[in-house]
Amino acid sequence: MLRLIFTRLALFVPTLFAASVILFIVINVVPGSAARSALGVDATPQAIMRFEALNGLDRPLAVQYTEWLGKALRGDLGTSFQNRVAVAPDILKRLPVTLELAVLAFLIANLIALPLGAIAAFRHRKAADVIISALATILGAIPNFWLATLFVLLFSLTWPILPAGGYTPFFENPTRNIVQMILPSLSLGLVSSSLLLRIMRTTMLEVLNSAYIRTAHAKGAPESVVLRRHALRNALIPFFTVGAVEFGFLFGGVVVIEDIFRLPGIGSLVLVGIINRDYPVLLGASLVITVVVLSANMIVDTIAMMLDPRHTRGGA
Repeated sequence: MLRLIFTRLALFVPTLFAASVILFIVINVVPGSAARSALGVDATPQAIMRFEALNGLDRPLAVQYTEWLGKALRGDLGTSFQNRVAVAPDILKRLPVTLELAVLAFLIANLIALPLGAIAAFRHRKAADVIISALATILGAIPNFWLATLFVLLFSLTWPILPAGGYTPFFENPTRNIVQMILPSLSLGLVSSSLLLRIMRTTMLEVLNSAYIRTAHAKGAPESVVLRRHALRNALIPFFTVGAVEFGFLFGGVVVIEDIFRLPGIGSLVLVGIINRDYPVLLGASLVITVVVLSANMIVDTIAMMLDPRHTRGGA
């Protein structure tokens, strides 16, 4: 198992490098002018040329990427074209907000998906299975930004129970922080639970129909022991793998939700960077999101290997 873990670690660096190349090329080849966005529509050609020369935008992409990568490895993600503020400290300040939102949403999604998916599989083709499957379909069809808007309308305007936005750091006021994060995390978590619920139901069905589960029943093992020690553990392996991908989608897809609830996270920074064509902001934020997503996938892959009896028992 240690060999597999080291293999995952060895693949992390080249994967991150390939992702950084793709991000840099995509962001730089999109039509539009970063100089004109920063200087305004009335900027003269001479001013645009000076801006591009000052920020290295007039050089070949390969040269720009090499210089950017060298600085990024030293922790320097450049300076914003709009406000001339260093990008790295701004991202580090916003990272806890987005991480908290993604983690809370992921926890909500799992708290819904794990028990309901297992119940649906255990009650296959019965009323509980039909109801839970219908719920998963409905949740999967709802856009998270629409659900967020509905939550604000219901629980902040119609019934002023929860705040419509804002952010207070957790260690400054834990209670207020949790209250402010309820609606945004629910907006993401409920929609995200749809995919995880269906995955849990499918994997649990496959495990319950496998030969070793029938053998455990034939030996007279109690139903609770069969479900907990054999079925659930093996069903969690593919569930965790898909869950890592879903966490990546959650972390990278908070742009609109953060904007709706006025959360000062990386998502809102990406949105401003897109609007202003602020390359350093976009590249820095995208790189951090990529690192977090790849790290989450690597951690979950390791957990899945630890749960897999083929590895824990020394099998091939």
